[in-house]
Amino acid sequence: MKHLILFGIMWLCGLMTVVAQNVPQVIPALQQWKPAKGKMVLPESGKVIISSDEEGALKQSAEILVQDLKEMFGWNYRVVIGKQEKGAVFLTLSKPDKTLGDEGYRMDVRNGVTIEAPTAKGVFWGTRTLLQMIHNQPEGLMRGQAIDFPLYPNRGFMIDVARKFFTMDYLRDYVKILSFYKLNELQVHLNDNGFVEFFGNDWDKTYAAFRLESERYPGLTAKDGSYTKAEFRDFQKMAAIYGVNVIPEIDVPAHSLAFTHYNPRLAADNKEYGMDHLDLYKQEVYDFVDSLFDEYLSGEDPVFVGPEVHIGTDEYNKKESEQFRHFTNHYLNFVSKYGKTPRLWGSLKVMTGETPVDLTGNVVSAWNYNWMDVNTCLKAGAKVVNLCDWLLYLVPSVNYYHDFLDYQWLYESWMPEMMKKDDPKVEKRHPNFLGAMLAVWNDRVGNGISQQDVHVRTFPALQVVCEKIVERRKCGACIVCTV
Repeated sequence: MKHLILFGIMWLCGLMTVVAQNVPQVIPALQQWKPAKGKMVLPESGKVIISSDEEGALKQSAEILVQDLKEMFGWNYRVVIGKQEKGAVFLTLSKPDKTLGDEGYRMDVRNGVTIEAPTAKGVFWGTRTLLQMIHNQPEGLMRGQAIDFPLYPNRGFMIDVARKFFTMDYLRDYVKILSFYKLNELQVHLNDNGFVEFFGNDWDKTYAAFRLESERYPGLTAKDGSYTKAEFRDFQKMAAIYGVNVIPEIDVPAHSLAFTHYNPRLAADNKEYGMDHLDLYKQEVYDFVDSLFDEYLSGEDPVFVGPEVHIGTDEYNKKESEQFRHFTNHYLNFVSKYGKTPRLWGSLKVMTGETPVDLTGNVVSAWNYNWMDVNTCLKAGAKVVNLCDWLLYLVPSVNYYHDFLDYQWLYESWMPEMMKKDDPKVEKRHPNFLGAMLAVWNDRVGNGISQQDVHVRTFPALQVVCEKIVERRKCGACIVCTV
């Protein structure tokens, strides 16, 4: 998949009725562009320069840019410690800037290219824009100055690897694709199961998988595809270098058939709930789930590397709201003890009760308007990422949700706060509204859909969603500004 970044890079341009000829065409579009006269041609052999006092902060970004220039264009560049030169790419840090924030950058294209930002991440995002500009302007870069920054801090993608195994190479390639479009989150859904009705209504025969190596529970890990602790840890560290936060998810107490297959005593005694429901009243369940999370969160070099961990908590039987709330609060507190920020699926609008659940400072994945919408999350004091199922769920080859997203409607009408097409307006730019995330679910186990088939669906969807997650300023760079 190393050349996937090249394919379809300007797919979004097909949606434009007018293209501004004096503005670089990149995805997402630049916030601001001040054109200058003429073009500047970078040499095919050249330098990426950083200063000696910024080497520690910027060398990785410079080295990745050199690798990408070689892979995408066959160019031979090298990293040089020194001062800005004509015809070179110069990366540098600037003073803090409220306009640019933590991820913004400035780019100046004159007799060379200068990318400066208050943070190393901002500089890195600028290199992603430069790669797109080189690809889309093969005869020379437009001279001018760009100012670019995202207004939503969380921009991401969730992938269900439980019901369809994706190789580690695939995940690593997808980190690069997300990074290319300045999407900075990848949620990996590590356990789930198929629907019992497709397996003769027999829970024992229903497909289930947990994809991560476990030394505490030998035999728990799926045999048809899994990740070792070492490679999953390395994957997260690699993603962080590319500006992407990997959010691992262990989904409990529903969707947990992989765990009850391993130990049937963990299943709910009330059989009407299904064997994929953990029993919320058994201490053995809490002991098991505590130990499982601890296996990946403890130690000097924990398996879960990043700042956030997703604890699941969606779609449990509504009759057990009080105990569900108790379970949810327990794991919010449990994960927090390891210095991680918990994420959870939004369910508490349906799972009402008197048992307190403190969402303050935690991040809710608002996945369904009825289960828990954005406004309800915000009123509860939570931070919110929108994963609205009716608009942002891809489920290949089913007759519900989307096999392919409605790209045209999303591009023309959707905004990140919206959870449905007739969604009442929520407060725009609420400080606790973080952004949005596209999700791909693989509900139909064994449906013949390959990794590449999934990619065909997700790649254009990511391009559209990333464009809309960045609130556009009047810049003339896209259809919103030019029509």
